[in-house]
Amino acid sequence: MGSVEPPQSQTYGKFHYITKGIKPTESKHLYHLPETSEFGDVRILPMTDIRHSLDLGENSPYKLNQQGFTARRNHTALKSLPYTHASWNNETVLKEVYIPEIEVLLLKVTGGKTVFTTIVVLRNTVHKEVDATAQPESREEVHDFPVFVGTKIGAGASIAPKVHLDYAPNGARTHIRKYHTRVTELASEIIKAEDKLLARGVSASELKDHYAGPRWAMFSVWRPLKTVRRDPLAVSDCRTFPKEDYIPVNMLFPSADGGESHKEEVFLAYGSEEHGWHWIPNQEPDEVLIIQLFDSEAERNGLGVAGGVMHSSVHIEGTEMEEARESVEVRCTVIW
Repeated sequence: MGSVEPPQSQTYGKFHYITKGIKPTESKHLYHLPETSEFGDVRILPMTDIRHSLDLGENSPYKLNQQGFTARRNHTALKSLPYTHASWNNETVLKEVYIPEIEVLLLKVTGGKTVFTTIVVLRNTVHKEVDATAQPESREEVHDFPVFVGTKIGAGASIAPKVHLDYAPNGARTHIRKYHTRVTELASEIIKAEDKLLARGVSASELKDHYAGPRWAMFSVWRPLKTVRRDPLAVSDCRTFPKEDYIPVNMLFPSADGGESHKEEVFLAYGSEEHGWHWIPNQEPDEVLIIQLFDSEAERNGLGVAGGVMHSSVHIEGTEMEEARESVEVRCTVIW
């Protein structure tokens, strides 16, 4: 493991944690966390600058199997002609050009055998309690695969200034079973191995102790579409988050073929001065963060809570007048 260089100067960000003592109220809108009013534990915390690690590649001191995140320099064809900024809203281009780039990157970094993308999310607005991705009813057609969120012109998602982890272990397992029929097909060997255990009376919480199917993990690959001047993304070192700081809550997701929405368990967090936060100042479009959301091996070995990394957009004082941050997030599942 390489040494982690100290930042040249310390930057502090504003983090919103769930208020201790309350039971989070799940949102009635698809893809939405509880309202900001429930994130009453607001802390100004230091963030470690990890820019130096971008030049180290696989020798980066930030490892998926240690901290739960890493960063890489990664050029995308969408930043060169014939593509333009508008190409990020073209789902065909994203499917044919960008997603394959990200999947190649993930297989290289993880050493996995196969990878598939489940969802692509475009964010281009400051925080809104209910953004353009919300649905008035809990139904949405999700025939296409992967699913695209926020790609329609004027319908981009807003940033998420709430400390969270997109999938608790239960949520990850629900996701591969209910989110899309194609996901269920691609994850069939995993589901079969788990269902065999469940049929024998093994509880969901005990699956990690008995599971003998292929290792699988879920990741978010996060890229800014222009230099980030406000509301950067910060990621935590999962080793600094004790189990008692993870707070489960359900989030609504659409189900395949326009069926009734289903709930997937996500994690929010209680605040602590001991949490280790990291970021890339003025992050550029060729600088990507790879964020681990779940890993069956990490769950078995006790790395954090299944190796998933808490993350959040953060406010830095003095950046209020900068343009809204624009970013693209690709969520993938890797199987070994």
